[in-house]
Amino acid sequence: MKNLITSFIFCFLFGECFPQAGEWTWIKGDSIPNQAGSYGVQGVPSPTNNPPSLYEPCEWTDLNGNFWLFGGGNLTVRNDLWKFNPLFNEWTWMKGSGMPYDSGSFGIQGVPSPTNNPPALSWAMASWTDNIGNLWMFGGTNSNGTGGVQNALWKYNISSNEWTWMKGSDSLSPVGFYGIQGISAPTNNPSGRNESAAAWTDDTGDLWLFGGNYFNTNNGISYNLNDLWRYNISSNQWTWIKGSEFQNQAGTYGVMGVENIINTPEARMVYSHWKDVDGNLWLFGGRDTDVIFFNDFWKYNINSNNWAWMGGDSSGNAISIYGTKCLPSFNNMPGARFENRAEWKDQSGNFWFFGGGDGIGGSFSNLWNDLWQYCFATNKWIWINGDNISNPLGNWGTLGTSSPTNKPNGRGGAVGWSDNNGHFYMFGGTNLNGGYNDLWKFTVDITCGVCPTSTSIQENNFNNELLVFPNPTNSSITISFQSSSNQTIELRIYNTLGKQIYLEKAAITAGKYEKEINVKKLSDGIYFLQVKMKEGNINRKVIINH
Repeated sequence: MKNLITSFIFCFLFGECFPQAGEWTWIKGDSIPNQAGSYGVQGVPSPTNNPPSLYEPCEWTDLNGNFWLFGGGNLTVRNDLWKFNPLFNEWTWMKGSGMPYDSGSFGIQGVPSPTNNPPALSWAMASWTDNIGNLWMFGGTNSNGTGGVQNALWKYNISSNEWTWMKGSDSLSPVGFYGIQGISAPTNNPSGRNESAAAWTDDTGDLWLFGGNYFNTNNGISYNLNDLWRYNISSNQWTWIKGSEFQNQAGTYGVMGVENIINTPEARMVYSHWKDVDGNLWLFGGRDTDVIFFNDFWKYNINSNNWAWMGGDSSGNAISIYGTKCLPSFNNMPGARFENRAEWKDQSGNFWFFGGGDGIGGSFSNLWNDLWQYCFATNKWIWINGDNISNPLGNWGTLGTSSPTNKPNGRGGAVGWSDNNGHFYMFGGTNLNGGYNDLWKFTVDITCGVCPTSTSIQENNFNNELLVFPNPTNSSITISFQSSSNQTIELRIYNTLGKQIYLEKAAITAGKYEKEINVKKLSDGIYFLQVKMKEGNINRKVIINH
């Protein structure tokens, strides 16, 4: 009886009992929409504290593993700053007025103050954590009812609990000053924007920003951007790096998987983003002004200053190809969507995202609760969890208790974090009934959707070494490897949709085997060579560039 009471107290205080791999656990907040939250006392954590229901706030993870949340809207728009401690399962209201539509206090640019506060902001501000743990925020839609966007850059110092207005204007819908591409200057500033969810901190500590939506309060014109910017913290200067200074620009896709100086994603807003183990910047999906939804996948190489289109459809509005849960496939591909900002990178460097939506006329009509994993080393997507239909109902289950039937409902505009143990957390967002303040935890199942590492791909779990050269190629490839026995092998080539386009069987003898394959008739792009033999399959990525 004593042990039972102890377990109950633990579950009550920490909101989580025996989470199981591959399962969602509802750990905080409410299961019904449009909640007012419970603020408690500013600066004091409490198990009863909860933010209100919020749509498109922004989020950070600090260097101690705590989660942070600012702003967001639903029935109102806020300027409150919240901290969540995943070890104690407690929220703390840290800054802000606690009142809707607060106008904030900019103070003096560059000067921190305990009275400084950003105004109430929503619609996907860009956010970063720098290398020394400060929290940064850019843009968003102001709360004053006009829908005006901002280009103010803010820094929050955790230790002093102070905001600093660092750069940009305190006015609504300011136009940008681009300067000369590639050259930093104190007068450079991105234009005001919201829905600019793709923001990265590079390995040197610079902050990067791509695209988003500009809304002009004077004429009601709204347009999307595809400009890429870098902000240097030490010089307090922006640099326009890539993309156009003009509105609603079309993309240049080039050859899938191949970097090119002219490649550029189409202008868009609200997408998923990641940084890979090599420091490259990635984005997925989004929406343009004409209500075309994307599922294209892009990588930006900081060192070469080039974009590469890595997957997905180049024409928009593609449907999802789910395949089988937990099984990677070249055929699998998430469908076109936006507001899927709840994304994560796991401890093996693979990318994940949840949900999002699409719709006609800019409003949501289809919302999703699917959870996807991208295997970085093999360029394969895996459907991990959730439904393959739009607008699915959720099942919250019992607060703090995981279950295979638990699942969030379809929603967009949620945000996500990961803890030091590799668990994923998701907060808020909206569906057709309104906004939410529920906090979910997902425990990764390492047996579902196993992604090999780059090392394991190269070694293929056995000792045969396959050489493919030249690679990239414009005419033919030669394969070479050592066979340990006499056997019959199969040589296959697949395109990125998983369609087999080449098959040859060959009887080989023990020893070195070489074979030249003519690929002149294949279009430029990424292909996958598979050698099927009794020891197992060897896989290699082949790039054709005529």
